[in-house]
Amino acid sequence: MANEVEAQSQSPAVHGRSPPPRVAMPQRGVFVGFAWSGAEGAGNQILAAKVECSGERARLAKVWRPFQDAPGRRDVRDRLAGWLVDESRWAEGRLTVGVDFPLSLAETHLRQLGLLRQGLRGPAVLGQSLEERFLPAGADFTEGAEAFRESLGKDRGRLADCYRAAPQAPTSPRAYRRTFFGLVSLAGIDAAFPPWDSPQAGKPTVVEVMPAHVARALAGICSYADDPRDGVDRSSVRATLLRTLRNASRLEFEMEQAAQIIEDEEAFALEAVMGAVGAAAAQEEGFVGVPANVPRSEGWVYSVREEPWRGG
Repeated sequence: MANEVEAQSQSPAVHGRSPPPRVAMPQRGVFVGFAWSGAEGAGNQILAAKVECSGERARLAKVWRPFQDAPGRRDVRDRLAGWLVDESRWAEGRLTVGVDFPLSLAETHLRQLGLLRQGLRGPAVLGQSLEERFLPAGADFTEGAEAFRESLGKDRGRLADCYRAAPQAPTSPRAYRRTFFGLVSLAGIDAAFPPWDSPQAGKPTVVEVMPAHVARALAGICSYADDPRDGVDRSSVRATLLRTLRNASRLEFEMEQAAQIIEDEEAFALEAVMGAVGAAAAQEEGFVGVPANVPRSEGWVYSVREEPWRGG
């Protein structure tokens, strides 16, 4: 199945068509994309992909489960800070991490919780406040997440979610556990969080990314995971996306890695790779492009340039 990624389209140029997409990647740095989970035993489900950039080369170093030996949510939270320090050391201080969970809430929800000031200071402060309120000593993560959602009432998306056409709000029934667990896991983390902070030399940078936007911007693809409700095998779609990523960003990978990504029916491996590429592309652009009307407290969702297929 991995051979599908080698197929090349030889169709002739058509008048009016834009050239293939191109994604500018940094000359140097290490970029990790996370496919996060907020479920019980999250350490067994969280996937990460590491892309190493050097000169003109971008290489997929590995796709793995960094917290598999510490599957509990409390274990993951306790280990994340040390993991960031270790990865940053190996990256010689040039580590950027793209997480696919919301790094803030809608401004209305922040006001509702009385946490607007914390939201203005960034995810590490907001996460710490959420932990103190909803996870007192010995509290269960599931109960904490339920209390978090009940305190908010109506779902509200951020302006960034509207700009990126996010399929769900941070506190929607399908997302609130990931949002809550992700923010709590970042409580007190020593990192730079654009757009709240500017990147700092020697300190890891953590940004929010949306892999689905990378897929849509590069290839116009909205569905790439297999869905038992329709019984469609989308392995060929995943192969197409992986081939597009390779051609657009000059991403190199082994065929064994391609097989792992294409055969992952839930597409978490592919999303981790797209998250890493999205974070790298955003850094190359200087983490710019946040619309003026987006509240500072809500942050931003970084990605590849909105329309890379224009070739401009």
